[in-house]
Amino acid sequence: MDNENWLKYGVIVLGAVGFLAIIALALSAGGGEIEGRSWVVQEMTVDGTKIQPIDSAMPVANFVEGTVSGVAGCNSYSGSYTIDGDAITIGPLAATLMFCEQPEGAMEQEALYLHLLQEADAYRVSDDTLTLLQGETVLIEFTVLEAQQLDD
Repeated sequence: MDNENWLKYGVIVLGAVGFLAIIALALSAGGGEIEGRSWVVQEMTVDGTKIQPIDSAMPVANFVEGTVSGVAGCNSYSGSYTIDGDAITIGPLAATLMFCEQPEGAMEQEALYLHLLQEADAYRVSDDTLTLLQGETVLIEFTVLEAQQLDD
């Protein structure tokens, strides 16, 4: 193999290594696991009491490139978020202003959910579970929204 071919292969190998390094850095920043999935609330915790969401008004969150959005149960919402390692800052959030009489308790649940989202200062992703925390206190636990859940 002549010097010109060695140079070409060297550039290709260096480019591939550089690309893989960039991917590794992006994933190690913590944000890669939270993005690209729809998360549905499984429970919220207030003063040590676990609250199950109303089945027909389960809040959903999507985290994409610094924007969190979804349905809070009745209304759609969106806002900004930033991640630094395991730390997360969410908000301010804006939401549509529909009033939902049904299911009973949906508006109260929605207000609680939006409040807890903005109180979170840390997060963990383990397999298909996203946990938002304030310090070491669990605020909201999500699981990945599966296609069959949309059909229910």
